[in-house]
Amino acid sequence: MKRLLILSASAGTGHLRAAEALEVAAREEFPDLHAVHHDALDLTNRFFKSVYGKSYILMVNHTPSLWGLLYKNMERNVERKNLDRAVKMYDKIAYKGLRKLVEAERPDALLCTHFLPANVAIAQFGGKVPVSVVVTDYDVHKFWINPGVARYFVATDEVAWQMARYGIPADRIEATGIPIHPRFSRRKGIRKKGRTLLVVSSGFGGGDMVEIFRRLCAVDADFQLTMIAGKNEKMRSRLAELASSAPRPVKVFGFVDNIEDHMEGADLVVTKAGGLTVSECLARRLPMVIFSPIPGQEERNCDYLLEQGVAVKAKNIDLLDFKVRELMTDGKRLNAMSSAAAKIAHPRAAFDILRRTMDAD
Repeated sequence: MKRLLILSASAGTGHLRAAEALEVAAREEFPDLHAVHHDALDLTNRFFKSVYGKSYILMVNHTPSLWGLLYKNMERNVERKNLDRAVKMYDKIAYKGLRKLVEAERPDALLCTHFLPANVAIAQFGGKVPVSVVVTDYDVHKFWINPGVARYFVATDEVAWQMARYGIPADRIEATGIPIHPRFSRRKGIRKKGRTLLVVSSGFGGGDMVEIFRRLCAVDADFQLTMIAGKNEKMRSRLAELASSAPRPVKVFGFVDNIEDHMEGADLVVTKAGGLTVSECLARRLPMVIFSPIPGQEERNCDYLLEQGVAVKAKNIDLLDFKVRELMTDGKRLNAMSSAAAKIAHPRAAFDILRRTMDAD
């Protein structure tokens, strides 16, 4: 039995979800593969994990323009020696934990969904254990580039081309799509009754969700509204209170573990542009309204979706109701966007990545 160690980092949820998708896919279709996932930040001390994990979230939620400037500046000016310094700092903190984990798991290969554990693993085990990397956006920042990576799995041919321009040999890059949970590869044939607009709260502030609710309830189009508030119980309660007197049918949910069903039952979704979230929408052939994308990787993801004809962008709250009305009153356009989504979706990316990782070992 082959052994695979999957490493992520809890800076945002996308890297974790990609790793979890790979772990589940391994259990479902690879009986001769022992795959286990670990959050690499759990190998550090609490202070480092808190600072590294939360600093990104705080920045994109409260000062997104600053994050955008940092993202672009680091992309222009990043140097390998500076990355190596950061890796050495993390290595000092996590060295013992990572080495113990690798010694305990004895993996035939490492598969990383974040650049930090990939860089550290290459520094510690380069040449002894092959390290492959999954890029979790529809663009690639230079932080991901490391000549020691055995194989890169990326979202599109365009990202593969970018990586080749950064010096990675083309034969070590594969455009597989971004790994999402296997349940998104299975459709249930949910029957639709009228048009449904889905709003997924991930990345929205509480105030945004209430204002989004009010704007969407006032849209001059015939549809029902489904709001997913996630783990924010206060937001869910407030939305449920507002829904009781709404001028259109509204369903409000908190955290759900079947978001794929809500996506399959919807005709359009209002969402942020995280790499995992939009990949899930594509797998469900669901047209998107990308609301106020965060500068940096979300803007790059949004650019790709707009180019492919599967999304429109509402850059601010004042344009949201217009964009929704424009689509919800144009069934022909919605159908065209859904068909376009089906063409670029990769619902089985997790399975493909696992197969190619282990075949290459």
